Amino acid sequence: MTTPLTAYIDMEFAGIYGTHQRMQIPIEIGVVLHNPETDALSFAGKPFRADVEVELWKNILNDLGKRVDSRRRVFNLADTVRTQQFDHRFHLSPAGARKARTAIAAVNADLRLFMQALNSRNIGTLVFFARQREMVAFRQARVRTDGFLTRDIQQEIAHEMQLKEQISLDRMSLIIKFGITSNSIKSANLSFTIPPQYQYVIKPHKAIGDAARMFLVDMEFRQYLTETRAGIKDHLLQYEKARAAERTQIDEERGPVQDEQDPNML
Repeated sequence: MTTPLTAYIDMEFAGIYGTHQRMQIPIEIGVVLHNPETDALSFAGKPFRADVEVELWKNILNDLGKRVDSRRRVFNLADTVRTQQFDHRFHLSPAGARKARTAIAAVNADLRLFMQALNSRNIGTLVFFARQREMVAFRQARVRTDGFLTRDIQQEIAHEMQLKEQISLDRMSLIIKFGITSNSIKSANLSFTIPPQYQYVIKPHKAIGDAARMFLVDMEFRQYLTETRAGIKDHLLQYEKARAAERTQIDEERGPVQDEQDPNML
């Protein structure tokens, strides 16, 4: 009997334009399949297409993985070159909302078919990083996960390290020294070959790229625990120092706060 595979799964989402993030739609899924017996990797992914305008946020990060700015773009999910300027005053009409619900239903059907095909690969474990949104999407698409062992790397790291706050995938990627070459993904201690057809789509903040980052974070944390724990502690120290310096700078820019005086005391 073959060894069950472990599937590292990431999904990217976007808000339906004009709903102010109240309606969300999956826009792509990426999967890294790991065979624990042979240590071999395989990859799968799918962009979702539907005739609906979505707004996607792109975070701008500093060298510690902290978000310092964000950018937003609006495009059609069926034809991504059809873009437009974001207008915060725009509200989706009732007809537009019906069209959006039809698009979401179509994407959910595609997601269900993708996961059914993936399940033929003899998967035993589903691994996520902050799995809440993916699990909601699976429920809405009627994808059953109760037959699998499910894990959340972010929660496991927080529990092991006794963290007060969850640590992001961007920050963990910095800690393990995640990198991409022309033919491989790598971290501080590990390297895996990328199939040629995936060499240009594996990148951070794309579903299959984030699934690859999740895989290497998990491997580093489990196989090189002492080294990774030390890296997390050092990163948290530097992160807190940067936050303290930022607060100090803001206070200095605001200047001293003058005490309000009671006019009756003048």
